[in-house]
Amino acid sequence: MPAKNVDLVILVDSSESMRPCFSQLREHLKDLLVPLQQANFNVRFGLVAYAAAATRGAPSYDHTFIGGSGPEMIKKLYSHQVSADDFFTRDQTVVARVLSGLEAQGNEDTLLALDIAADFPFGPMDSTRRVIAVFTDEPLEAGVSELEPIVKIPELVQKMMSRKIQLFASAPMSDALEQLGSMDRAEIEAVNGGDGLKSVDFKKLLAQMGKSISVSSLQAGSEKPWKKAIFGQDQWKADRIVTASNRNVILAVGESAKLDTSSPITEVNVRLQWRAAVDLDLHAFYRTKSGGEGHVYFVDKNGPQMRLDTDAGVGNTGGQNEENIKITSLDDFQEILFATKIFSKGGSYKDYDGRVAVQTNNGDDIQVPLTSRERADWCVIAKFSNDVNGPTIMNLNQVTNSEPATGDF
Repeated sequence: MPAKNVDLVILVDSSESMRPCFSQLREHLKDLLVPLQQANFNVRFGLVAYAAAATRGAPSYDHTFIGGSGPEMIKKLYSHQVSADDFFTRDQTVVARVLSGLEAQGNEDTLLALDIAADFPFGPMDSTRRVIAVFTDEPLEAGVSELEPIVKIPELVQKMMSRKIQLFASAPMSDALEQLGSMDRAEIEAVNGGDGLKSVDFKKLLAQMGKSISVSSLQAGSEKPWKKAIFGQDQWKADRIVTASNRNVILAVGESAKLDTSSPITEVNVRLQWRAAVDLDLHAFYRTKSGGEGHVYFVDKNGPQMRLDTDAGVGNTGGQNEENIKITSLDDFQEILFATKIFSKGGSYKDYDGRVAVQTNNGDDIQVPLTSRERADWCVIAKFSNDVNGPTIMNLNQVTNSEPATGDF
């Protein structure tokens, strides 16, 4: 009797909203394994963590696998001598380690990532259950390429059926998900959108998934011809793929970085993130080119072309705390100070494991870590300036006990 094998590829959206999902997957992988181990299955894990950015010319993509990330991994996947060891592991701690190292960022392109996962070097069909499990909080047709990937769905379905791949998907219900859900043995868990799958009981979901895989029948027959790289990713040049060297810019105190203005900046996300059990608040103090001034924070969340999303960390809650200010145009701003105020005093700002990230629709990803060791009510973390040299972001990390004012920093 052939050995009972399972090749399970975890396909996880690693765009910004999905950060809470990473720890949930790490914590409950064992719940997925238990029913498979009880049924004496040999399990190999694969992983595709995916993000995307709408850079000039064409989107760029960041895909992380068990064996690494960057152009070399895509090249390995589509080589004539692809090695399963680069894409699969039997050690669940390896999966957990890769998930721990993910940097949530940018946008997504789920259907492209699903095509990449479907090209994995799965084990022989007559002895291996082939499974892809998708986790995303955005509709499959949303993302950096908008509706363009939709026309590829019939080809993608045909490939997965030819390769006898069973699909599990936790995603918001949409037309694209319904099309994929029509495949034989596909199982769909409809979820809320845009909340990082916070409403999902991962322990229950993964345990049910493991049980379903263990009792499903092995697909008979030979593997039919199938098309690799439906989205043309086997022909990508290196500039289509994010690498460790161009993933983001980390500014030291006093350093600045220019924003890319090769196309109009229509989306800026300024994100304050911290892990410590303190209640920080993200503030934006702005001055317009016409001389107007204003202040966006948790009491007044709206300004011109600017909006704060939420008030996180209330009650000194630790964990994946995050507040975002989204800006739709920088044209009318002369200067913006991005600052934080600690609601209940504690240690120095360096103790809070925090940072501000500035990302734009042109692919900028500028990181400003919280590094000040001084204790004060306020920390002015970063400054946006818009002068004759163009728009720039500077790392300040200056503390003060007085409310900051534009022009003083």
